[in-house]
Amino acid sequence: MSYENTEYETHDVKIGSVQPLEKHLNVVFQVIEKNDEREISNRSGETHRVCDFRVADDSGNIILTLWNEDIDMLEIDKVYKLSNGFANVFQNSLRLSKGKFGELSEDSTSFDEVDTENNRSEERVEDPRRKYGRRSYGGGGERKSSYGGDRRSSYGGGRRDRDRDRKGSSRGRYDSRSQDRY
Repeated sequence: MSYENTEYETHDVKIGSVQPLEKHLNVVFQVIEKNDEREISNRSGETHRVCDFRVADDSGNIILTLWNEDIDMLEIDKVYKLSNGFANVFQNSLRLSKGKFGELSEDSTSFDEVDTENNRSEERVEDPRRKYGRRSYGGGGERKSSYGGDRRSSYGGGRRDRDRDRKGSSRGRYDSRSQDRY
């Protein structure tokens, strides 16, 4: 299935009313700040440029993260329209993103004044995709599980590790009731 030809109904939204993980947004904004550009390497060794911009309208301001050639499109104090963008949560901070299917274009809208006080990216936002939160890790290389107790392996709460130490090998099959080999 090709997603490139799929049409989505987009909706116009002001920055002050953007919600976490909201999709298919059309936002008109003015660029008020550009942070330093940085390079990130992925697992295959490719490097990508990434840059955060602070953008604002008359209802608030937010960080817009852009990648690679999109970075060169924006200039401070100019007005642009993000079409089919989305709101993302990164490190508990609300952000706008162009994504793969979004588009950026200059816009003729003019703002009398932009809202620099209502910073939507400074609000602490729990990522709705993280249903149970992050796991906490205990000292000594032992992982704490979400239901209590130390876990030394992914399976059986460490029982196989103890048996391996006792019997010298983890090979062979175990009877799940007694952990004896058969």
